Amino acid sequence: MNEAPLPADRAGRLAALRARIRALEGRGRGFATPPVRLGPALDPLLAEEGLARRALHELAGPASTLLALAIARAALDRPGLLVWCLDEAGVRARGLPWPPGLAARGLDPSRLLLVRAPDATALARAVEEALSSPAAAVVLGELARVSFDLSRRLQLAVERGGGIGLLLRPAADPTPSAAATRWWAEPVPGCEGPVRLRLELRRAKSGARGQVEVRVDERTLALHPAAALADPAAAAACPAERRALARS
Repeated sequence: MNEAPLPADRAGRLAALRARIRALEGRGRGFATPPVRLGPALDPLLAEEGLARRALHELAGPASTLLALAIARAALDRPGLLVWCLDEAGVRARGLPWPPGLAARGLDPSRLLLVRAPDATALARAVEEALSSPAAAVVLGELARVSFDLSRRLQLAVERGGGIGLLLRPAADPTPSAAATRWWAEPVPGCEGPVRLRLELRRAKSGARGQVEVRVDERTLALHPAAALADPAAAAACPAERRALARS
């Protein structure tokens, strides 16, 4: 097979070699995959003007489940399953997702596959297998601990599968990670109008960081820009059921 000659300049040669290596690894296609569009509040923070597919993303904070579902809703614009992996400890602590509640917010229960693992080790294996599958458009894994080696394996798995990987973390984790982005999500106090979230992009491979407030459409899970509350300290906290739409 004939190959195009390498460019004469050093930068051009390096770029061409990297492209060839990606193609040989079967990964070149991933760089042309359109990102998940999350709307004008979040897309400008991201290098691709959206959240990269074929990539792993970590979500932490008290509203991380709601953010994960908003991302999943946007990422299911193409065929494939939403594979939600959790272990028995997670089920005891937070319960199971409720399909009718998901359906009310635009997530088709027929595309949901729940995977219950007996322990954290089995859960990590299940998430890795799901990420490797081309049948999974979105994989949501509730993993309390993720070492760098595990995050690297999961990143390689999602590159093979072609979907998007969302890791739900109970708390912020300073451990190095192969994830493309790390997010913190928390509810904004005050119950007037739609649910509001404060989202912080704490790390991205592009080097970007930022913080925004969004309001959540409770029917579609779309994320819209929201003006800051005039006096958030004086507002009462929202009831728990409005902060946990995913399991209501």
